[in-house]
Amino acid sequence: MQVFSCISHNLIVPLHQFCVSMSSKMDEKTIKLKGKTFRLSIPEERILQAVGRVAEMLTRDYSDRNPVFVIVLNGAFVFAADLLRQLRFDYEIAFTKLSSYQGDNSTGSITEQLPVMEQIEGRHVVIIEDMVDSGLTMQYLKEKLERRNPASVEICVLAIKPDKITVPGLNVKYAGMEMDDAFVVGYGFDYDDLGRSYRDIYEIYN
Repeated sequence: MQVFSCISHNLIVPLHQFCVSMSSKMDEKTIKLKGKTFRLSIPEERILQAVGRVAEMLTRDYSDRNPVFVIVLNGAFVFAADLLRQLRFDYEIAFTKLSSYQGDNSTGSITEQLPVMEQIEGRHVVIIEDMVDSGLTMQYLKEKLERRNPASVEICVLAIKPDKITVPGLNVKYAGMEMDDAFVVGYGFDYDDLGRSYRDIYEIYN
């Protein structure tokens, strides 16, 4: 049963269309972080294609609205940088930092480490996050921002994990791709703060 909605779902590309077929030269397509092996899953070229599609959607909907983009640190900074540089209209940027992970596991509790300080009352707000998996963090942040009376609040992510979303009716309006349940690093995704700087996305192998 699908428990999230995505208005532009026809523009989301399933993971299997992005995955790299693994050759026998496995060592050339793997990385190691803290004793764990990760194998190449989505190359940079495919990631940037997804980013471009999201930029087109945002341009369509916000080119005359001067939105506030709320970037969720630390993971979304790579996605946000590539995405926002493609936009050719006025916008403002704000930052927030939330934590729900230790290592490769969610703690189940959300800690706000940096609140959104900018004035958003009456403004159109777009949350920029790297990924939605359970949806609990996005639900928490969206509801918190909505209490400050913005004109609207939408969610924009590079990737969603449909099989892991547990929040009924969570509206992820802008998403570049779907992922399966594998833990990933690279392109802003991390394992204990390591691996964010890789240009490609790697999934855990063992």
